[in-house]
Amino acid sequence: MKHINLQTTITLLLLSMLPLLASGFRVNGICYYINSDGTSVTVTYERTSSPRYNNLSGSLTIPESVTYNGTTYSVTGIGYRAFESCSGLTSVTIGNSVTYISDNAFESCSGLTSVTIGNSVTYISDNAFRYCSGLTSVTIPNSVTSIGYDAFSDCSGLTSVTIGNSVTSIGDNAFRYCYGLTSVTIGNSVTSIGDDAFWDCSGISELTWNAKNCSSRG
Repeated sequence: MKHINLQTTITLLLLSMLPLLASGFRVNGICYYINSDGTSVTVTYERTSSPRYNNLSGSLTIPESVTYNGTTYSVTGIGYRAFESCSGLTSVTIGNSVTYISDNAFESCSGLTSVTIGNSVTYISDNAFRYCSGLTSVTIPNSVTSIGYDAFSDCSGLTSVTIGNSVTSIGDNAFRYCYGLTSVTIGNSVTSIGDDAFWDCSGISELTWNAKNCSSRG
């Protein structure tokens, strides 16, 4: 039987990890992984147990680009569960190069009171801001075309929402249990509103919506 000594085993293990190690890096405390195009990156979570980035607090700006080892990358996305449960975050500004916000990206960021979404974001995915109870108002820019299910559900402090004119679909439960919601402006490109999208938002007193071509499902 052929035996491999411990040193050889460790060397082989490290070599097998090189592609993984080479694909990610940290700049100014935020982790990124390099996308398949080799020129852009996605914000990813810190490799620790939840909460992610447990030392992160205050205001956060997602830059349009980052430089690492002499190479500058465009920041094009915020990845799955990237900032989940970062309760110390109070405000987030998302750069204009970002095109998508992935599932659960800011879920349970209970201290988050303000979000500025860049004008290149095309979709806000499922559960992206769920349980962000500190949010008081949200403006969805005109670049966004779809809002995923439960994207802003259980944001109990949310009082006003403005949905841009390029949004065509609002997912199931998107604003469910937003008890504090009083004002909603829906853009004129919306053609589908999912089941229970505004369920239990009994406080809505002002709704502005051009319902052209819309098929509501609850």
